[in-house]
Amino acid sequence: MQKNTDLAETVERLASRVQHLEITQELTNLRKEFHRCLNNAEWDNLSNLFTDEAHLDYGQYGQAHGAKEIRHYYSALAQKIAEFRRGATEIALKNFIHGHQSTILSDESATGVCFFEEMIRFNKETEIYQSIGQFTDKYVYQDDRWLFAKVQLDHYWVVPDNEGWRWPW
Repeated sequence: MQKNTDLAETVERLASRVQHLEITQELTNLRKEFHRCLNNAEWDNLSNLFTDEAHLDYGQYGQAHGAKEIRHYYSALAQKIAEFRRGATEIALKNFIHGHQSTILSDESATGVCFFEEMIRFNKETEIYQSIGQFTDKYVYQDDRWLFAKVQLDHYWVVPDNEGWRWPW
């Protein structure tokens, strides 16, 4: 009888660990998909990663509530950034994440943090800036998938990165 109990406990522990690993991977994939959609200007796909009640907080760069408003926020983001740089006639940005970490709070909620690096190109031939910061997330499990309930940006700095910059390569 003891042997069956030990086996059942071992199977239960392993099943719990596998579930934890699966959730961790799903959250990391959600975060990676966010950046893929952002980099490719896939606004509908990006907004589908958020709940209808989600909150986006970019501090001084703005806020948005709900998936629809978040979609609008991101679709207008490049233009907002261009307005900060007077005389910018063209803008492109690419965003990359580093070190995503998640904490599973329950089967239906989790938190996460990752660092980001963003390259912002103004006026193809002349200027590029590097933006660095941290995203802090809240996730919820809804409709059989993990979604963002909150994304908060802690922006560290933006610095010029023009040494040796050439376009095209």
